[in-house]
Amino acid sequence: MALETIPTYCALCISRCGCLATVEDGRLARIEPDPLHPTGRSICVKARAAPELVAHPARLTTPLRRTRPKGEMDAGWQAIGWDEAIALAGERLRAAGPAATAFAVATPSGTAIADSFGWIHRLAHLWGSPNMVFATENCNWHRDFGPFLTWGNGLGMPDYERTATILLWGCNPTVTWLAQAEQIRAAQRRGARLIAVDPRQGGLANGADLWLPLRPGTDAALALGLIHLLLAADGADTDFLRRHSDAFASAPDGEGMVLERLAELAAAWPPERVARETGIDTELLQRTAELLATAKPVSLYTWTGTCQQEQATAASRAINILYALTGSLGQPGGNRWFPKPRLNDIAAFEAVPPECRQRTLGLAERPLGPPSRGWITSRDLYRTIVSGEPYPVRALVAFGGNFLVSKPATRHAEAALAKLDFFVQTELFETPTARWADLLLPAASCWEREGLQAGFMVTPAADAHLQLRPAVVAPPGAARADTRIVFDLAAALGLAEDFFGGSPEAGLAHVLAPSGVDAAALRAAPRGLTVPQLSAEPALAPISLWCAELAAHGGQALPEFTPPAAAADLPYALTCGKTAHYCHSQFRQLESLRSRQPGPEAELASDVAAARGIASGDAIVIRTADAEMHCTALVSRKLAAGTVWAHYGWWDAQQPINYNACIDGERFDSVSGSNALRGVPCDVRRRLPLDPG
Repeated sequence: MALETIPTYCALCISRCGCLATVEDGRLARIEPDPLHPTGRSICVKARAAPELVAHPARLTTPLRRTRPKGEMDAGWQAIGWDEAIALAGERLRAAGPAATAFAVATPSGTAIADSFGWIHRLAHLWGSPNMVFATENCNWHRDFGPFLTWGNGLGMPDYERTATILLWGCNPTVTWLAQAEQIRAAQRRGARLIAVDPRQGGLANGADLWLPLRPGTDAALALGLIHLLLAADGADTDFLRRHSDAFASAPDGEGMVLERLAELAAAWPPERVARETGIDTELLQRTAELLATAKPVSLYTWTGTCQQEQATAASRAINILYALTGSLGQPGGNRWFPKPRLNDIAAFEAVPPECRQRTLGLAERPLGPPSRGWITSRDLYRTIVSGEPYPVRALVAFGGNFLVSKPATRHAEAALAKLDFFVQTELFETPTARWADLLLPAASCWEREGLQAGFMVTPAADAHLQLRPAVVAPPGAARADTRIVFDLAAALGLAEDFFGGSPEAGLAHVLAPSGVDAAALRAAPRGLTVPQLSAEPALAPISLWCAELAAHGGQALPEFTPPAAAADLPYALTCGKTAHYCHSQFRQLESLRSRQPGPEAELASDVAAARGIASGDAIVIRTADAEMHCTALVSRKLAAGTVWAHYGWWDAQQPINYNACIDGERFDSVSGSNALRGVPCDVRRRLPLDPG
């Protein structure tokens, strides 16, 4: 028996956990943590299930062409070779033309699509497509791009090794980012304080010094209330603000200083009002403000919990301003932008001519949001395909996305996919979205292809780390890496020279050139290297408490919160979150994961369960204004009052178990397009045996 242990890292989600792959006779046998890797102290159950994923009998193994009409359950898939598949794709995409072709990319996907993000963008940009569905509005926009409206950079990374107080707002690293959770626990052991803002007390929130159980969707109200308490108690770092911000400048509208205007706005949110709106008692609000004012430096991390709501930009801006008041941004122990390996950017954003970008769907409505980079919502794409306005979109090239399940329901979704002249999808498995494709291409998983990671984010040393992940086993059948598929499509569209003569190896050499190491050096060091050429940590940009850009486009120069209208027949707040077993809509085919979490559940706050006579284990129906979701109840004392916290990502042709089908796709943040996936008015009842489903 041939046995080999290969250092690698898991690319199933953003954690990028370092691990060891054991291969027996060419078969992936197990995945274990690699303690010698910067992010290798632990791995999640999804990574441990990798042998099942790699060997699953339902994996796509050859290109498939549709032979039956769209909309039928049986697509009549016909196996074809790669040459024929790529030639067909090239012919149909050229017939549609660049302006009528949209792209779609999942963030992330089990196909390890993040390894190919840059190349997919390059293909779309050089082909001349103005539109890419990227899902950034519901994932990383308010972390990586939204903060530019306040301090000219992304959120950065907490300097956990030197921080005194960690503010976790709307994220739970124990199920989303294990390496970050390890750093937070280490900081706590060193004496750092932890504040967790989350409707649900899970993971790190269980060991937090302060847990703030806010009502879902009221984040902006909480942040404004904490800003008020800081300013009223002289708890803001005014020396820092004077040096780095516009706080003491005249407000552009001529009515007082910016800091005075902020204080006036925040004063409308005294503790009593914040408590009524958020459900957090006034004593806890006071203790939080005191900790932020005194236990410095403060570090901040926030993610999807704050962005997946209708007032996401207001919430993010208010949280960012609150953080700026602590004086910790860009300082040791605060949020920083650690040096990373220098690489060549191959996404080719600069190659997009202005007239092409002006055609991006949603740009006129959201000029400061994702459309400014060519990233559109599935809702805008569907509407355009069906209506033909403002211009026809006839073709779609999608990589690893299952947006019928992972995006909110819109009335145009299936009609749009049915109307497309040509739809090509790369995937590991046939999904509800892939069943609408004309051409379905089999992708390699992260265990079956090389991938490059520049920076592992959680510490300065980890961010200086560069690793070329090896393919530890061969892909099944004729499955290919997404990057190889992109290069093949580029050649079919006449772009081979822009893709280094059609050679991914030459493309990799170009990417690595500024780093000071080459592919051979990285392959000889499978755990990765600290490279000699790193980017410089940027200087702190001027902080804009007053956002003139937003004001110029009809938005809020200072963030405000508008309480949503109450719905008498929908008295509770529905929200969602990740669980450790699955990543978005993926991996429910794997028996070891399914045995741990066999179906969707919804945690009910104790007051909700008592009012509706529901016990743990009961079959229940969650109802919103749009649809119903059937699942199993789990009564929890660790939820904000009035909250229903449900699993998302499930689908079934016969049962209404899709969380996103209950979400109104027309409710979204006006600046970014972030869907209102959280804080949705709902009701809940026991499901009787005669109920449908």
